[in-house]
Amino acid sequence: MKRTCKTGHILAGGLSMLGLIATPGTSHAALTVYEQAAVDTANTSPDCTSLGDFYWEVGNGTAKLFGFSRGSGVAETTVMPLASASKWLYASAYLQSKGYTNLSAAEKKRLNFTSGYLEGTDTICGDAETTVSDCYGPSYKNVSYKSLQDGKFFYDGGHMQKLALDDMGGRMGTGLLSIIDWLNAQLGTSLPESSSAVAVAGGFWGSAAHYRVFLQNLLGNQYAMSVRLNADAVPAWPGGPGVTYTPWTAAGQAYYGLGHWLERELVNNVWSVTGHSSPGMFGFYPWVDAGKSQYMILARARLNTTGGEGEMSRVCAHEILEAYTVGVVQP
Repeated sequence: MKRTCKTGHILAGGLSMLGLIATPGTSHAALTVYEQAAVDTANTSPDCTSLGDFYWEVGNGTAKLFGFSRGSGVAETTVMPLASASKWLYASAYLQSKGYTNLSAAEKKRLNFTSGYLEGTDTICGDAETTVSDCYGPSYKNVSYKSLQDGKFFYDGGHMQKLALDDMGGRMGTGLLSIIDWLNAQLGTSLPESSSAVAVAGGFWGSAAHYRVFLQNLLGNQYAMSVRLNADAVPAWPGGPGVTYTPWTAAGQAYYGLGHWLERELVNNVWSVTGHSSPGMFGFYPWVDAGKSQYMILARARLNTTGGEGEMSRVCAHEILEAYTVGVVQP
């Protein structure tokens, strides 16, 4: 969501300049009526056609159930910047390493973005050999404590950057002591290293296939986060109590928990959590339902953007999911 990139890896030409264009998606022969409705929705709904090429999939805790590419530019293995989808990964790895019962009140506030630690800039800290401590300092993000924001929700990577500084300031994006080595060991994932990974709230890279492993483990109750998806959640919608800044623009009373959003909708006239997500600024959208029975990913990266791509992906992803669920093309 709130993220810009300063890295030699990202060029103005977008994914094609990175060599990230993957082979065309899977064949759609002999699709079920539900699968066909999902594909047709992706190819006809204005909410989806406006996104360009993307990959979409749905699954449960043990298997990918269905996935396809819209266009030929993105496949399940296409590596791209995750932007704020990194937050869910970092928070889950942190929780896994510490144990929820061992978290201090200050640590919880840094994970639900009420700590008062904010970034001075949106620089991504993507230079080679940068450490977490370098990223925290004045040459990059210049994270500082704002006492008037302590206890209020302010969506910003500075909260997590301060957490990483105190926990592993000497780690880097690549090499023997990389952030990703630590994260993969905690989560059982295989995300690739990237120089920008020292910006733990938005610097990770990966593909739908990489992120799938995390979501399936989450649904399978293999993480401390699996049973803490609703823990320490605070109001995070515009105008909500104690909300100073939020990028959330959708209807509904969204909350923010430990490094991820709690999406809420009116169900029988009662606001209820319907899912958990961590949309990225460039459009990567991971989601699990509130009952932890299924996950969904919409993977894409529109790098030349002023924001809002995560919300656009969210809308399209759920239209496709509805089509897949009921077997009827969605508008």
